[in-house]
Amino acid sequence: MGNPTVTNLLAGGAVVWYAPVAEAVPADSVAAGTAWGGNWERFGFTKTPLSALYDFEELDMMVQEELTAVKRRKTAENMTLETTLAEVTSDYMALFTSGTATTTAAGASQVGKDELDVGGEFEIDEYAYGVEGTYTDASGNDFPVRVFIWKATAKLNGALEFGKEDYPGVPLQIKALVDASKSAGQKLFKLQRVTAAATG
Repeated sequence: MGNPTVTNLLAGGAVVWYAPVAEAVPADSVAAGTAWGGNWERFGFTKTPLSALYDFEELDMMVQEELTAVKRRKTAENMTLETTLAEVTSDYMALFTSGTATTTAAGASQVGKDELDVGGEFEIDEYAYGVEGTYTDASGNDFPVRVFIWKATAKLNGALEFGKEDYPGVPLQIKALVDASKSAGQKLFKLQRVTAAATG
């Protein structure tokens, strides 16, 4: 565990990325704050801090001879991300509603427009998601801290509020699904913290 270290502290916001399920994660050498490459797309600005919660349900195994559980095991586990996006676009809304976004270019007698069609679909779209934050080491070097969720669904996590005191945001909740193709202990998410640049 080591001694407390100030450089382990993270400050500032985190950015959220999404990609098709099974998309390769960015190489370890991809610098903090740069594009992840491949089919990874970054969400735009966020209006609220990003929260990430891993939790699980437990089964206490009791025996008649003891007053306290003798063993405990997980019976369910979850990983949830929540934030509010600052940009309201049909493309983002399509991701969170399993809807279809279409863009029509302006032309003769035709206005340019974005449209979102939603409703009547049973299936919820699945994507891989990633989160990136940044920390600075004792030498002033910035390194990424990343969380990769292999498979998840997303939904609107509240109402869009329109009023004169504030601007609307898109409340977002991302809930992980199991990736059964991975080994036990690796099926939900990975946390990666780069600690030093390559030496060669």
